[in-house]
Amino acid sequence: MKISEHIRPANWHSVTYELSGALGLFGVLFLVPFFVSIIFQEFLYSQIFGTLAVGAILTGFGARRLDPRNREEMKLTDALIVTALAYLLFSLLGAVPFLPIKSYLDGLFEAMSGFTTTGLTMVNETTLPSSLHFFRAYSQWLGGMGIIVLTLAILLRPGKTAFKLYSSEFGEKNILGSVVSTTKAVIKVYLSLTVLGFVAFALAGMGFYDALIHILTTIPTGGFSLYSESIGYYDSQVISFTVSVFMIMGAISFPLYYLAAKGELIEFFQDHQVQTLLILILLGTIIFTVSFGVTPGNIVPGIFQTTTALTTTGYNTVPTAGLSEGNKFVTIIFMIIGGGTGSTAGGIKIFRLLILFGFIRVAFFRILLPKEAKLPLRFGKITVNAAEGESIISFVLIYIGILVVSTLGLIWVEGTSLVNSLFEIASAEGTVGMSVGITSSALNPISKLILILNMWLGRLEIMPVLVALYPKSWR
Repeated sequence: MKISEHIRPANWHSVTYELSGALGLFGVLFLVPFFVSIIFQEFLYSQIFGTLAVGAILTGFGARRLDPRNREEMKLTDALIVTALAYLLFSLLGAVPFLPIKSYLDGLFEAMSGFTTTGLTMVNETTLPSSLHFFRAYSQWLGGMGIIVLTLAILLRPGKTAFKLYSSEFGEKNILGSVVSTTKAVIKVYLSLTVLGFVAFALAGMGFYDALIHILTTIPTGGFSLYSESIGYYDSQVISFTVSVFMIMGAISFPLYYLAAKGELIEFFQDHQVQTLLILILLGTIIFTVSFGVTPGNIVPGIFQTTTALTTTGYNTVPTAGLSEGNKFVTIIFMIIGGGTGSTAGGIKIFRLLILFGFIRVAFFRILLPKEAKLPLRFGKITVNAAEGESIISFVLIYIGILVVSTLGLIWVEGTSLVNSLFEIASAEGTVGMSVGITSSALNPISKLILILNMWLGRLEIMPVLVALYPKSWR
């Protein structure tokens, strides 16, 4: 009997019920850019955001009220599908505000890039209306917090359903005993870092409005900027270093901040992912500083280039297209690695990288030891069992497979070089946002769809999207 014959199809009645709640939440969240557009007196966008908000609230919450029956607990399949489709739904609707200046496909690209905290863009930042500037930053801030986490805190009841949704977004680091309590703690940390970063950016010399927009895209490691030169616009080492610090903070597991606030600072700094992140930043800083020229003035650019790639934020202080082939390749490696689990960063995550090194270590010593010797695979105090190890290896192989296939597709459609195509795809799949100049409105629609799909896959760590697209999940 085939494995596929044992698959339980999704409960679409339950999925549509939960998506209705997500749609209603979308409407509530869109009231913020609606009021912002009024403040800027950009009333065309007030009409767009207002219509979207009211329509989504009435449709989403109305659908839930029309179906008052008790809900069964969702299975994991249902939770993964809700997660994937919620991001797609937000992006499809988020494309509408860009219609006055872009095609719908370009708007979808921009919205997906925002909600997935990627940062690739097809707009000219210098000519963008203020309402859209805020909306782009706001969408990344929401995406970084996690649309599903917001849904948990506001709409869903506690229990197994909430835990499945939570774990599909942030992993199973349940620090307070219940998912809703943990979610609220994570949101408090997120808000605190946002406020702290806003103050730090303003003091560094950005100005209040610039500080607001950039902290909304720094903490979620998103990378949208007010300027086409990105952070390089300011030409300030103080600003560059300050932004680097908060990019690093966004790439560290958020539950660790809660533990640190409770006095467990030792656990924070003893965390293997934090230690590895700092080691990689040091290594990258040395590489880029040597490449840029060993002078005191190139240390901060070296730190920034490493941090923006490894944390998958995607800001720039130097023109990415002008990097040497070697520096592009190093940047690609950092973009693929990404930050810590439970953070807003993308990539394969440092946790999985360390587990892979653990597998290599076990394989090496197994050759040297007797056959009957047992070598457990450990990550700190945690022992990784065979099923978890298979899952990690499978994820990395699928991630690399998508990277390779998408790169070849971009080369075939656009005729771009291997390194540049790999850079662009690694940036999209890792939700980074750095570009060597390939991403633009002039791209073939197929290339745009390839990048959109990679952003969607990368933000949700592939599996929820594959489950949603798998035909057996539908019937």
